[in-house]
Amino acid sequence: MPRATVLAGSYERFVFGYAHARGAASDASDGATTTTLAKRFTVDAHLASVKAVACAGGLAASGGSDDLIRVYHCDASGAMADLGTCVGHGGDARALEFYAPRGYAPTRLLSGGADGALMVWDASDNFELLKTMRAHRGGVCAISAHRSGKVALTSGCDAHVAMWDMRRGRVAYKFKTPERVEGLAFTCDGSEYVSRLTQKITLTDVEAGSVVTSFTTPAKTLTFDARGRMVYVGCEGGDVLVYDARMAAKEGAVSRIAKAHPQRVRGLAITSAKGDETVGDSGPSALVTAGSEGVVRAWDLRRASGPRDENPGTPVAEINSGARYTCLCAMPAETVPDAPKPKLPAPKPRADAPAKKQADKSSKVSTSKDNKPASSKRHDMKQKKRPDIGGDDDFEVVPEEHEPAAKREPSRFDSDSDGDAPYAKPAGGKKRQKQRQGPAYEKTATSARRKANNIKHKKRR
Repeated sequence: MPRATVLAGSYERFVFGYAHARGAASDASDGATTTTLAKRFTVDAHLASVKAVACAGGLAASGGSDDLIRVYHCDASGAMADLGTCVGHGGDARALEFYAPRGYAPTRLLSGGADGALMVWDASDNFELLKTMRAHRGGVCAISAHRSGKVALTSGCDAHVAMWDMRRGRVAYKFKTPERVEGLAFTCDGSEYVSRLTQKITLTDVEAGSVVTSFTTPAKTLTFDARGRMVYVGCEGGDVLVYDARMAAKEGAVSRIAKAHPQRVRGLAITSAKGDETVGDSGPSALVTAGSEGVVRAWDLRRASGPRDENPGTPVAEINSGARYTCLCAMPAETVPDAPKPKLPAPKPRADAPAKKQADKSSKVSTSKDNKPASSKRHDMKQKKRPDIGGDDDFEVVPEEHEPAAKREPSRFDSDSDGDAPYAKPAGGKKRQKQRQGPAYEKTATSARRKANNIKHKKRR
């Protein structure tokens, strides 16, 4: 029976772990399935409420109002191990996102806080802090990493969305939105991204930057998840709505789970892997939600009713902890293999090596080099100096202490100023104003005062 791990954060500073299992019923001949939700662990994670949770490839993280990030490891049996604490934010850790190359274990953890900083942690090396970048004034609301690992999106309380060049560790593009974007998520193929606003879901093309389609929700949106061309939204009032990006915006939701929770849907997650659904599929069938009343419920989306059906939905499994949930995430049951280890360079010959071996090696090198023309030697030297760019699965960020200050280009985001136009020209234009100093300025100012007071200049004899 495949099992997925579900993590939920609460106002009471706890992180709850649940096992979501699905399988064929032993006494059913019509192909019916059974679904179970079982509690696996409870962690006293933070000193205050939990703001965000994230999980991928056996690793999990939680961010709290105590400015800390806790990291864990979850195995297939549901056991949990505490890996430590990441310290660095000067405010609430509001947004977390793991980056895992396709088929590999997570290599990076991105975190955004109320201090407006975007931090990159090395998930493959004891969560070492690689880079700290200024993102938004007022704090970061959401983070999403592209499948290639080259760019990432962030939204902030300043009603801006920023696209980051993760190779260079700086902003590539930043634009203002009509209202604050509460959530971001790239689609599976990475060609578009979904934005969650107060009462609107927008699908935007990454290359062109134009809005592909947008849907207006009947109530305030609190959480969402996107798979393939389907977007699942949890709303104020307890409803779960499903939108199809292939449909016209005027069609609205294609299905609905009415009154999934009596008050608010605080968390929503798909328990299947992101690569399972293609663009033409109707989407996944398993969904897990968490309500503000303290109940986690599992749903079969194949039983979802029509968009105008007011009958409350029936969950396939539920568990009540009594906690006031704030966030939810799910990790698929599939075991993700570890990332391949980088190949180390060939060791250099030691100084205490025997002279005969050194002579043999030098003779071999000299004979092989003499057989090549001079042009090939120069070509080899150029090839050695060229840096290794890597493939699409790389997600490299230059550590802050290794970045040369002289070569670093100045950025508007180094200062605290943040206007509507991030790369706007100076107010004075290209020509700089003359400095008000020196005898020329004093002479001009004196003549201006004389003219204003009608004082005539006396000529010297």
